[in-house]
Amino acid sequence: MPQAPYYRQNANTGHDEAVEEASLDRATEREFTDLFDVVHAARETLGLPPIAAPARAGVANVKSLCKARAAAATEKIGDAAATVAGGRVSLVELGSREGRVAASLAHMEFASVTLVDKAHPDSDEAKAVEGRRVSVGLQHLHLEGLGDGDVACVAKHVCGRAMDYAIRAVAAAPPAVVALAPCCYFDVEYRAYPPEGRDFLRDLGIDARRFAMLTRLTQCGPQEVFGDQTIGQAAMDLIDAGRVHYLLGMGLDAAVLPYATPALANDGALESTLIVGWRSPDA
Repeated sequence: MPQAPYYRQNANTGHDEAVEEASLDRATEREFTDLFDVVHAARETLGLPPIAAPARAGVANVKSLCKARAAAATEKIGDAAATVAGGRVSLVELGSREGRVAASLAHMEFASVTLVDKAHPDSDEAKAVEGRRVSVGLQHLHLEGLGDGDVACVAKHVCGRAMDYAIRAVAAAPPAVVALAPCCYFDVEYRAYPPEGRDFLRDLGIDARRFAMLTRLTQCGPQEVFGDQTIGQAAMDLIDAGRVHYLLGMGLDAAVLPYATPALANDGALESTLIVGWRSPDA
């Protein structure tokens, strides 16, 4: 059976790269507090602004905050997609599930819509979204194989290492625009993380072991953790900075943009940033 043109086995996993393994076995409190200093020094080196530390919200507010963050992410993704939308550009939603982002952008009249996921739901909501559904895990996605022409590539809440699969896929075939909302940073894998991103963080003092510790810190919400209320957001910012550094080197003018204010992240779920990029005319 011929291989689908959009499938390249393990293309985005870093499976063929020499990567040192690291473990958190016997990580000490002192190691973590030392890492805090490294993280904040790295933010200062990169010129990132200070992080506001909001008060933790009550449990009753969690659902409403999650809903508000999701709506804010979709709105910002739409703003990015609108810069290239039209009859000559195709929309590709990665990790699409029901296809909610594509549905929200239907008014933009893209040339075509492709929904990419390893499995697609059979719900009425999913069936109502118009577009071609492609079944492939992001670790195997060859973006160029989905078709010809310019692409607006979007994703909302693609989790952990799957976001780095997506980052590698778009870097290999830079689209006209990309707008990706990461989540579940605690599940980021050092091997899947782009090699140029690993080098970038290593230059800031974050090696393989500290990277593993960094992913653990991303679970720290706006409650006091060893006296540091902002370390969770700071850790996520550095992980995204490495991703952006990689995309910049691969022909995309990329950046990280907040899609929600700190007030919408004070339930402990701090994911509130969007990785955006446009294909450089000089690429």
